[in-house]
Amino acid sequence: MESIKVPVEPSQEIIKQLKGQDFSIVLNDMNISEKDNKRLFEHKYHILKVIEDSLVVDSLSWKPVNQAFFEKHEQDLGMEIVSNHNGKLSKTAQPVGFGWAIGNPKYGEWEEVSKTQDSTSTASTTNNQSERRWRSRGPSLLFWYWMLRRPTYQRDYAGYRTANAAGRSYYGSQSNGTSKYGTNSTYQKAKRPSFFNRKRSSNSWKSYTTSSKKTSRSSSRYNSSSSTRSRSGGFGK
Repeated sequence: MESIKVPVEPSQEIIKQLKGQDFSIVLNDMNISEKDNKRLFEHKYHILKVIEDSLVVDSLSWKPVNQAFFEKHEQDLGMEIVSNHNGKLSKTAQPVGFGWAIGNPKYGEWEEVSKTQDSTSTASTTNNQSERRWRSRGPSLLFWYWMLRRPTYQRDYAGYRTANAAGRSYYGSQSNGTSKYGTNSTYQKAKRPSFFNRKRSSNSWKSYTTSSKKTSRSSSRYNSSSSTRSRSGGFGK
């Protein structure tokens, strides 16, 4: 089924509108529906803006996006898909605040905690071991809300920096094998039940998922056969 196309991604318009400001675009929700016999892909965003060291959050309504952009960020629910802070623009999806607030002495510091002090820790530590956790001290109450909804440990921040340096998104991992950040994380599944219920029950989501799997399998078979023909041609020379 053909999808509805938009001339400019909403995120690009936001980047243009907020030029010169510090901000982040957080993917707050996703949806697939049908309109005029075409698939409609939509995003909802939170816009985080730092104004005079305070965090201001604007919540936007549904915005149509192109299918390719939707697929690019399908695993990024609850993450920043655009970050523009201190004159640096990034379009690599990342956990909220990791690129500009976490690790920045302007907004907090690392503190030593033991496993017995923090029952949410998933590290395989014994009771007499400790690790470092980020403690936010932004002047805005919203800084506390956005940065401390989940503990951020230095090991996660180190993993993020390694991935980011390679141009990759960081999703983390937990002892149970699930992601720590993004769409497939335990946190998002608990926080956004309406999204996952909608995804499970929506016929538009189901048909899109089925067609995506078929396209993926077809592409895989094509690439495999192309590779085989290429090697055969090489041997014949």
